[in-house]
Amino acid sequence: MRTLSPVITTSLVAAFLGAGATEARAQESGSRTLTVEEAVEVALSTNPRLLGRQSVTRSAEALEHAATGRMLPSVHVFDEYQHWNAPFSIPFGAVNFTVRDQDTNTLAISANQPLVGLMHLSQDHTAQQRAAEATHEDLAAERANIKERVEVGYLRLFEAKALEDIAKASEAELADQVTVTTARVTAGVLTTADLLRVKVAVANAKQQEIQAHTQGEIERAGLLGVLGLPMEQSVEFAEPRTLLAHASAALPPLKDAQGQAAKARPELRSLQLQLDASDHTRKARKYLLLPDIDAEAGYSRLDGQPFSPVNSAFVGVKANWNIWEWGATWYAQKAAEEQASAVHFQLEEQGRQIGVEVATDLAQARASASAVDVARETIASAEEAYRVTEALLKAGSATTTDLLDAQAALTQARLNLTRAEYEQAVAQVTLQRGLGR
Repeated sequence: MRTLSPVITTSLVAAFLGAGATEARAQESGSRTLTVEEAVEVALSTNPRLLGRQSVTRSAEALEHAATGRMLPSVHVFDEYQHWNAPFSIPFGAVNFTVRDQDTNTLAISANQPLVGLMHLSQDHTAQQRAAEATHEDLAAERANIKERVEVGYLRLFEAKALEDIAKASEAELADQVTVTTARVTAGVLTTADLLRVKVAVANAKQQEIQAHTQGEIERAGLLGVLGLPMEQSVEFAEPRTLLAHASAALPPLKDAQGQAAKARPELRSLQLQLDASDHTRKARKYLLLPDIDAEAGYSRLDGQPFSPVNSAFVGVKANWNIWEWGATWYAQKAAEEQASAVHFQLEEQGRQIGVEVATDLAQARASASAVDVARETIASAEEAYRVTEALLKAGSATTTDLLDAQAALTQARLNLTRAEYEQAVAQVTLQRGLGR
């Protein structure tokens, strides 16, 4: 974890103290405190969109098993019992020959194994297998999206809390100034206008506190929505210290980052698998133009028909070829070719989009890191300026307006540092998602 100087930590002390107080209140009330990691697990187990993706994945796996079964021998059993109104007999002289009894039963068992059809069936199976693998990648992409939403939600929530605490600290400092200024007005050193200016500054700080608190409530509601928890749920959120600690992690070069994303992003792997599936589908439609030749075997048993053999069996080969069907199979094959071409272009477009996305995320991460450095330098200057102005005011060399300006600059510097640090953490989370990690 990075080491922060006392000046740097000024903007986050209130947030850390607020988190400790939150955990204490949670223990007293019996509510649960969720860490980022726990919240991610909750979201992954309850998110409806993700659960729907899981159902799609299981459906694709079932279709893959169905495609496997179509390549194996199929066995059919037929059994029919019939009770007729009377037996059927043929008179022959003085003798009647029974051709069919009043009760008959027909049992037929047949087996069929595709031969030439295995060519298109195997392609169909491979296509379905690739499609099932693609749904797994889609599921991984959705999991990554949910994880990013939870982590960003945590950072935005605690950013709002930190801003609220900074506003409260500024309000407390200004309240002290109200007391001092009131005493000096009474002593005739300052005017009523000076006191009014200090009170206006207090009101502005209070307004900042209200805005930050409202933003925190909005972020909390959004986070509860992602987790699938009711808005009145008694749950507290732990400070995302790990995310803040990793905010300053080293950034990779653009070329390396784009290469990493091209290998790791599940969206690209999904499209590549879909392209492979489309290619196998195209081949399967092409093989459908060939005749179907199947090996077959059968057994039958006839009871109640004296002139038919009771038991019989056969083996053979069956051929079937659709000589004319108005080009239905041919056009299906052409359609599969165009679908494969469409997926190819979609893969190319997705690759370009991810390349731009990674470049944008990397630029944002670098900019946020620079903003943090600038904010740290600024807050040191603002703190020194406030200290000097306060001393000059006590010595009578500065006005209340000068002190209020210095205090406002210090508060703004603290706000800027807090925003910059959280923006850096958010940028790092977004970048890691973009890299497929």
